[in-house]
Amino acid sequence: MKTGTGVRHYKSHSDYLQNRGKQASKLISKELGKKIDPSSASDKVELSEAAKEKKVDLKNQIKENGKELKSASKHLLADAAEVAKGAINLPGIGSALDVVSAVLPDNKIVQEVKEVVAPKDDFGVTEGARVIFVSGLHLAGISSDDEGLSAMAKDLEGAEHFTWKDEEKIIERVRSTPAEEPVILVGHSLGGDAIVNIANKLNTFANGFRKVDLLVTLDSVGFDNDIIPKNVKKNINYIGNKDVFFNDGPNIARDNLKTEVINNLRKENHREIDDSSEVRETIYNEVSDIIKTRAEKNEQEELMKSFISKLMSHSNALSILK
Repeated sequence: MKTGTGVRHYKSHSDYLQNRGKQASKLISKELGKKIDPSSASDKVELSEAAKEKKVDLKNQIKENGKELKSASKHLLADAAEVAKGAINLPGIGSALDVVSAVLPDNKIVQEVKEVVAPKDDFGVTEGARVIFVSGLHLAGISSDDEGLSAMAKDLEGAEHFTWKDEEKIIERVRSTPAEEPVILVGHSLGGDAIVNIANKLNTFANGFRKVDLLVTLDSVGFDNDIIPKNVKKNINYIGNKDVFFNDGPNIARDNLKTEVINNLRKENHREIDDSSEVRETIYNEVSDIIKTRAEKNEQEELMKSFISKLMSHSNALSILK
């Protein structure tokens, strides 16, 4: 290889290839020999660690959301199978339930959802009424614990908050509530479906045909929650005007002489409806009116008891004097 006036000359093609590798090595060594700023290196390490943590969090969120979506899918498919049960009967195929059962894995989805009954504890009694909020699907990284029904439950002293998967626990709470105390159930999305299921389960001999004073359903998701049982005194049903995939239409009273059903069409989408200030104001006023009415009734009952007690004492005193 010869050099001159800035031009390199190679003897042959193989000489060029051999010396090109050497030149590349020199350039790399020269670059590596430059002074490195320690602070910039530290920043790169910190960013790398943060990226790793973010990746782990994302994986955990995806895993949690997968479980939540799987549970919701099973619940909805079970509802759909129950609605379709016996609806069609095709020669050589069977009922709709048989068809659904055949296409679902392991035929497990059409079985009764396993009931997990919470142990009976002394849960205590909410002052004036049993007020329960039931949230729908909760997705990590998307849903927040500080909004929607969870926030309402925190702001209303004595109220309780559950998820759509806690039906049996909620029934136990209601069963532990004295018969004279009002029961108020508020549910959003799958939570709306859950509280209609709960109302139906309460309307049985085993549960004493327990009354539900107020049922508030917010853009319910499901297949069998449109008919409100007659143990419900009042149902306020909110339906989002957007995301029609999520909601399933207006509700109907099974017995309109015993149940008042009010359907409201809202401009909010499915995720916004439980954060609407108008919706929250209505729920608050309805709950307040029920508690106030019950308090007034308690006061009247106490006054009547006091009056009868005094009357009896006065009668006993007169009989003694005689």
